[in-house]
Amino acid sequence: MARPLTVASLAVLALVSGCSRRAEPAPPTPKESSSVTTLSGAVPAASGSGAAAAEGAGAAPAATAEAAPVPRSLAGKKVLHVGDSMVGGTFGLTRALEAKLSAEGAKLVRHTTVSESLVSFDKTPTLRDLLRTHDPDIVVITLGANDANVPYPEAYARNVDNIVRRVGDRECWWIGPPSIKNVPGAGPSGADMGIVGVIEAHAGGCRFFDSSKLELERTSDGIHPNDRAAAKWADAFWQVFRPETHAEP
Repeated sequence: MARPLTVASLAVLALVSGCSRRAEPAPPTPKESSSVTTLSGAVPAASGSGAAAAEGAGAAPAATAEAAPVPRSLAGKKVLHVGDSMVGGTFGLTRALEAKLSAEGAKLVRHTTVSESLVSFDKTPTLRDLLRTHDPDIVVITLGANDANVPYPEAYARNVDNIVRRVGDRECWWIGPPSIKNVPGAGPSGADMGIVGVIEAHAGGCRFFDSSKLELERTSDGIHPNDRAAAKWADAFWQVFRPETHAEP
């Protein structure tokens, strides 16, 4: 015969039965996210300001647009232009350059010697005296036309070196000779046989401007550019000398 349950036993059974019927706790709800990773791994853009933040997260900062370079001022600068008859004296190349320099407040000092060669210019004190007298800020050299037909142009490399060294640490430009055609009775000038390359290779601290590819009209002697061609020559040089004034809009 079964033993009757006591009051204490009944109380324990009731407590156990109540615990077994208690509902399982619900799983925790995940926190809301401003973006959801898709199967492809890409994160779709959200709307509003949150989208900008999500898009910009981890992205490299955009490069800041650089301001356009400010053209250097030539105001008050003194420019010495020296060389052979291609310089032009009061006509030709030097006159065209003087107009451009004067418009920007610079002063041009010219010195030209007819039939000047690399050797003669190197051997005389001309450049040294001009530098001492005028103390220019910028030196422009136009030499080589009278050496265009030499058979061994490499022999003049030392003369080019000496001329450049004499200029010192001033800003220096060497305008090479334009192409010279063989003209009967034209004297020392002739087809270029390599002097342009020698000058360019030994220009050192002087920036070299190659004029040999320019198509220039000549005066009646067939050698020297006329005024219209000189203006074209000066324009071509100016684009290299003052590139900041020729920047694309």
